[in-house]
Amino acid sequence: MKKKAQHRPARRPRASRLDQAERRAQLLQCAMRVFARRGLGAARHAEIAKEAGVSVPAVFFYFPTREELVTAVLDEVDQFLVEMAEQLHASERPAPEILLAHARAFAASVDTHPDYARVWLDWSTAIREEMWPRYLDFQERIVAVLARTIRRWQNERGAASDVDIEDDARLMVAAAHMVAQMKFTRVPPEKLDHFLRTLVGAALGHRI
Repeated sequence: MKKKAQHRPARRPRASRLDQAERRAQLLQCAMRVFARRGLGAARHAEIAKEAGVSVPAVFFYFPTREELVTAVLDEVDQFLVEMAEQLHASERPAPEILLAHARAFAASVDTHPDYARVWLDWSTAIREEMWPRYLDFQERIVAVLARTIRRWQNERGAASDVDIEDDARLMVAAAHMVAQMKFTRVPPEKLDHFLRTLVGAALGHRI
């Protein structure tokens, strides 16, 4: 009498071997995708492990608590957007060109890094969460970068002293939410660019 073949449960594919820095970076990107889908308040270590194809303890090894996991994701988004701003505003080009280049680069990043944009949008409205003070700090640093360029423009033009440069910078930061929405809803490129030009013109008091 023949024995029945035993069916063993399928094994989970073993994760590729990476050094610790590479593994952490991989898990961070997996976390970014999960947080973008599920929201900052919902994603857990087990979901990141499933996304990465690793064990749950492996995720806890790199991010021992949920707080550390959230912090790492927000730090990544913070660094990405602040570096974008600082690199573009380091130029000596005319201020209108710099601000328009920044607005266009941010819009393009919604296509190239959509998960970062979704996490940023979620973070920016987490008013009742412990992460809110971190967002305000991030926002102030972006405002400061924009304000420096706007101030240079106003000084070069001899603008009135009662102009509130920080308000102009905040206008651009606030409009970034609309830019992201326009990208996610696939607004035609020419219409989006017209909006960006209008935005920069409003911030500078100068038609672009």
